[in-house]
Amino acid sequence: MSWQDTGIAEKHVATMLAATVRVTPGSRKELPAMLDELARPIPREVISGPPFCIIRFVSSISKGLDAEVGFPVRRALEPEGISTRRFPALDVLSLVHKGPLETLAETYRTLYGAAAKQGLISDEFAREVYPGWKAGNWDRVEVQFVLHDWAALFVKSLDDVLGPEARDRLIGEGPAPTVTSTLDERFRWVKAMMEQMDGLASEEETCDVVSHCAHVFPQEQVDKLRAVYEAAQVKSHDLLDAVDAVLRFMEEDPGWGSAPSREGRVLYATKAPRDAEGYANADTEAERRRAYCFCPIIRNRLHQGMPPTFCNCGAGWYRQQWEGAFGMPVRVEIVKSLLRGDDVCQFGIQLPRDL
Repeated sequence: MSWQDTGIAEKHVATMLAATVRVTPGSRKELPAMLDELARPIPREVISGPPFCIIRFVSSISKGLDAEVGFPVRRALEPEGISTRRFPALDVLSLVHKGPLETLAETYRTLYGAAAKQGLISDEFAREVYPGWKAGNWDRVEVQFVLHDWAALFVKSLDDVLGPEARDRLIGEGPAPTVTSTLDERFRWVKAMMEQMDGLASEEETCDVVSHCAHVFPQEQVDKLRAVYEAAQVKSHDLLDAVDAVLRFMEEDPGWGSAPSREGRVLYATKAPRDAEGYANADTEAERRRAYCFCPIIRNRLHQGMPPTFCNCGAGWYRQQWEGAFGMPVRVEIVKSLLRGDDVCQFGIQLPRDL
């Protein structure tokens, strides 16, 4: 059975102007009242569609949801406390939830589970749309899995780093997978790309290409690192002290998990297990490794020969953080990887020479 048979549809969400507010509801039960409050100062003729909510998964909010609720609008508004901005277009997988808000998690499991079976990746937020808002009907919610087009990013990165000739040489090996491609097709294509690139590009070039395909790390989180680093620079003439201030912030702020450790001019970041409970309760080493791995393309195929080069995608997660913090390029190296037979995935972030 394909994921389309479950009611999941591929959908394009056009760019839109929207009036929004950031909220931290304890649960979705609070969203109707929050949207009613947001709608009060907005003229009804200005609202151009049903309200929506963006749920952020990487967040410093430790209790409740880190959310942004909004209405599409026909023109900019300036009521106090409301932000009007233009949202970029998105491609999503959409599934309509039918039932009370309390059971929305079931629909999320269906949607995200189906996406994982296809090896599809999302960025670090989800969208919900409430088509029955005007009628006070909250029993229908459209849940949207935001697609991260890894293959398209890879092709663009090849062009940017290695040039069009190398890009055409690699892509000539076979068409890039689409949303409807099977997980087997996606795995084979990625594996072929990594194998071909290992013989075509230097290690540094390969890292540059693949790391630019990583999940998009939330910019507002990166901005926090930058602010801490800049503030620490003002207080200390020792730039390594400023780096340590950022590490202390990451240890204290719930939006980061475990902070890297510093040894000299290298930061070592070790990923925590994706499924901590499954990892702790695994009966076999294979089960433990599957529970550890974040990537839906390889977590069930760790034994099928994917080159460790692919883990430079995970390096890109840390690259975004630290390039944003320092305001300059950093090099991230794979120190340990499940694809090399290690027990963990660990990355070394080289501090810039000019730091």
